[in-house]
Amino acid sequence: MKKTYLLAGGLSLLGVVAGANIATANEPTNFENLIAAEPQHLQVSEAPPAANTIADASSIITSVNQLLANQESMGQVTSVSQLSDVRPTDWAYQALASLVEKYGCIAGYPDGTFRGNRAATRYEMAAALNACLDVISDRFATKEDLATLQKLMDEFKAELTTLRGRVDKLEARTAKLEAQQFSTTTKLTGTVVMSVQYGGRPSSPNPSESPDGIAPANTNPTVIAAAILNLNTSFTGTDLLQTSLSTGNGGRDAISTYGLGLQTDSTLHDPSGLPLPYFSPSNYAWSDYGPAVELERLAYSFKPTRDITVTAGPLFYPSDIIDKNSWANDEASDFGTYFFLNNPFIVPYALKDLGGAGAAIEWNPKEGPFTVRALYLAGEADRAAAGIAPPSPGGGFGGDPFQTSLELEYANKFGGGKNSYAVRLQGTYSKTYGIEARAAGINFELNLDRFGIFGRAGVASIPGSYFPGVSPLPFSEAPNNRGDAGMRAYNFMAGIGYKDLLVPGSVLAVAAGAPFINSAPSSGFINNANQVNVEAFYKFPISDNISITPIFTAIINPNNTNGGSVISGQPILQGVIRTTFTF
Repeated sequence: MKKTYLLAGGLSLLGVVAGANIATANEPTNFENLIAAEPQHLQVSEAPPAANTIADASSIITSVNQLLANQESMGQVTSVSQLSDVRPTDWAYQALASLVEKYGCIAGYPDGTFRGNRAATRYEMAAALNACLDVISDRFATKEDLATLQKLMDEFKAELTTLRGRVDKLEARTAKLEAQQFSTTTKLTGTVVMSVQYGGRPSSPNPSESPDGIAPANTNPTVIAAAILNLNTSFTGTDLLQTSLSTGNGGRDAISTYGLGLQTDSTLHDPSGLPLPYFSPSNYAWSDYGPAVELERLAYSFKPTRDITVTAGPLFYPSDIIDKNSWANDEASDFGTYFFLNNPFIVPYALKDLGGAGAAIEWNPKEGPFTVRALYLAGEADRAAAGIAPPSPGGGFGGDPFQTSLELEYANKFGGGKNSYAVRLQGTYSKTYGIEARAAGINFELNLDRFGIFGRAGVASIPGSYFPGVSPLPFSEAPNNRGDAGMRAYNFMAGIGYKDLLVPGSVLAVAAGAPFINSAPSSGFINNANQVNVEAFYKFPISDNISITPIFTAIINPNNTNGGSVISGQPILQGVIRTTFTF
């Protein structure tokens, strides 16, 4: 490949020197563009020169001296103005002027013309090259220097020959790779997660004492596996078409078996018959992947201007755009449960889990510290009819579930670049399976070298269900707990973290928070306490592409219930060992 580029550049230069095919109108007017010009600007004949060219076709050229002796008496040019057919408007004018003034190796015909619009033969090019080399050698090197250079070349002849052979082999391998490569525009990346988990409640329950009807105190250990493959395609270098496929073994964790956040008393179900949640679920993020292969993500991002990025597609996630946090956002490398990955008011679980169709825009003025992000996503945009039980208004691009969000971020560095901070103010309006919410939130992080403090907080106004019988509170049956009169809810989480503990690339972090503190009155076992989640992890890198992460999660007063001796009020404890492979 290197030889090809050198030849193209060399031919472009020689085309100027020896009368190559030089266009005149609407062409580059500087030397750099001339050198980079495409090969079609230069026409080289492989055959001996025809009549009326520099050499006589009736003779056989056997040396450069013979070629020069047969020239049509071309004279040395000392100024480009001597060439009557070269005008300042010609695209090669500056290049010709530079060669005349710097090197003095431009020759013209006796009639004072350059004849730059005709094809050059290989013989003419050889003569021109010889003339330029003579000038360069006379001007920049003495005969003694050239003799020394020749001796060095003779001395290292074997090494130069070996090097030339290695370059030839490298070019052959490069050509083979280019011919056999998957794509010039697409790169394959992937994430594979293998987890082992075990958890449960401390004591065996009496099913009749459990208001949620979910009795098991202990669950069996499970193996949870998932894989995501990404095809990242760029057509311009500043855009990205992402196509992702996911699968897994369908494994579930202990927390998900207890149905946290599920509205089991409503008539609201998805097509599989499972209850649908609004209240933040706390299960392991890698549960329930597969076993079928599914479309995980399909979206296209591009930059209409330097400061603006637009993303649109039939399937991507709000967390791709908003509510990011360098300590608590990536289920493959930090916290393992949904609550610590995103604020459930700003990124409702339905959209976090399902994704949706829509569009997003990000504006970062002058690539500075201030950024604005906005998005709209519909979770069941592919369904023309209602995706949930009548009289649901769900389904379609404008139907439930959906969210529209706005985020304002200010992020900067200080302390010589070792420290940084970020503050994100957020707002989301959503409808999630019969529950309408208007929410505001804040997301922050402060990084002091390897130590970090981070957190999220939110408030949601739930004006009342537009779908009778639907409550944001799990297992709620009393009318005054269904949100009919409206309620206000709050959440928060905060944590600390430390990087490079014991091993470079490691991360240790712990966080705690409450996912759904609300103003609704309690009724029996319902809403008589506030659920508190606690989680800690230590990411231990084995290599750049493999890490092992132990995770411990405790959920106190699950589903906002403290039943005393009743099993539903007992905490849920879970341990996970997650192994992550990236490529």
